[in-house]
Amino acid sequence: MSQTPYAPPTARVSEPPEVLHPKPTSVRRAVVCLWISVALTAALTAFQLVGVVATAEIVQIAVTGVVTAGLLALIAAKLAAGRGWARWLFMALYVFGSLMFVISVLLVPQVFLSTPALLQASAVVQFALQTAALVLMFTHASRQWFKAPHAESVPSAL
Repeated sequence: MSQTPYAPPTARVSEPPEVLHPKPTSVRRAVVCLWISVALTAALTAFQLVGVVATAEIVQIAVTGVVTAGLLALIAAKLAAGRGWARWLFMALYVFGSLMFVISVLLVPQVFLSTPALLQASAVVQFALQTAALVLMFTHASRQWFKAPHAESVPSAL
């Protein structure tokens, strides 16, 4: 069979193999911290809704809890998949939330102290977990991993 100008190339054409880098421990730990934070948020929201912690604003609590848990879950899932934009989104949310938390505790400590002990403990634990996650996301190993191609971000053939 002769080669025509309209025939496909006879050479084998494929993408060059990419070096895949394993997920560093720091990213794994950051994701675990965020999933624990999601679980705590969901559990605390459920407790508030069933009356374990007395509240008056059921709709506000439900919406806030669902949105917060949803955003944290999205960020945790995308971080685990190697999406660098999730680090920056989390950092922006963390900075805003932490500033609001610290300012409110410093300016109006009686409001924080008047909340149930479960809510106070949850706020402190969430702050610690999310601070740890943020630090772990920006370690040297994590930064290098987010820059490199990895198995979760390489598209697969259908």
